[in-house]
Amino acid sequence: MMITSHNLKYVLILFTMMVFTVMVRECSSQSIHASVTNEISKGVELHIHCKSKDTDFGDHTLINGVKFTWNFNINMFFTTLYWCNMSWTNVDGKYVHGSYNMYVARRDWKRCENYCHFYVRKDCVYGYIRKKRAFECVYSWAH
Repeated sequence: MMITSHNLKYVLILFTMMVFTVMVRECSSQSIHASVTNEISKGVELHIHCKSKDTDFGDHTLINGVKFTWNFNINMFFTTLYWCNMSWTNVDGKYVHGSYNMYVARRDWKRCENYCHFYVRKDCVYGYIRKKRAFECVYSWAH
């Protein structure tokens, strides 16, 4: 049997559809677990409001040591994005706040894979870096 350009076109279309199906299945099956823990200081409450384009988790107040968590799946185009507005008042009465992209699929799939955890501390928001097997400062507070 001779392969003609007409047949090759259909083979390429079929192959593309198969690859697309595998990608969609792979992305939709990747459950991501994200969390943010207040580690600022005893007695300091962290006010947090996280959301995506489609999901709004509302306002939460976390006392020291408390974790806010959510689960989601990455969309097939790897454009999944969750951001959090956070604020707290330090012991001197100074108001500290920031808005940060907590999960960006293209960045964080490699950085933390299925589990992205953040610690909010006085100096910085620390995120887990899988390759380093450690937490590092990913967002400094705007003072």
